Amino acid sequence: MTFLERWRESLGETRPWDFIKPDTEMASKELASERYSICLSCPLFISTTKQCSKCGCFMSAKTRLAKAECPEGKWHKV
Repeated sequence: MTFLERWRESLGETRPWDFIKPDTEMASKELASERYSICLSCPLFISTTKQCSKCGCFMSAKTRLAKAECPEGKWHKV
């Protein structure tokens, strides 16, 4: 499996550009905050860039998408 295929698989249903689409369902502030706090304690979290080293996403954005999922299964979509 290529890097790009692994990356696509780790994203689940969401894509980076979903964040700017007007019809994208967003998670509540409480849920996004809960998800992000899980990311902060994860060993895969890159604190300098605020990214997940597995999926490469910027977690402050990804945690706000209702249908986003953690590639490690630590939190799930709404």
